[in-house]
Amino acid sequence: MFQFRGKPAVLIALSISVFGLAACGESSQEKAAKQVCSATKEIETQVKKLENLPISTSFATEAKKSIEAINKSVEQIKSAEPKLATARTEEVNAATKSFQLELATITKSIVTTSKSSNLETALKGVEGQLKTSVKKLGTDYKKVREELKCSS
Repeated sequence: MFQFRGKPAVLIALSISVFGLAACGESSQEKAAKQVCSATKEIETQVKKLENLPISTSFATEAKKSIEAINKSVEQIKSAEPKLATARTEEVNAATKSFQLELATITKSIVTTSKSSNLETALKGVEGQLKTSVKKLGTDYKKVREELKCSS
């Protein structure tokens, strides 16, 4: 049986340890960044849907589906935030707060207009505000994607 003794044994043991650690995969920060990238990509997809959603009687139903998908993505982002590097956490947190304010604005507009007897006409009255809010959502998370260097 072959035995290692002295410095070569220590070097081999250290090499195995280093390679073993490298093989473990991504750090928790890298995993968190990927989670945020994935979630912001979904937000980007849903924002595009909302931007292109025509004002019609089905608007509220379709918008609700996109907003629910966005909310799910925001929850994924929030769960990943504590694992991100400090500078990234602040950027993601700022985008999330901005998003929540914009989402509240959009929701308030939709709820207010849904009380109207003619929903389609009421929605067309706030269409500009809705489009502006949706565009801001997309812009905030686009910045996060760029900062995290997310792939497309």
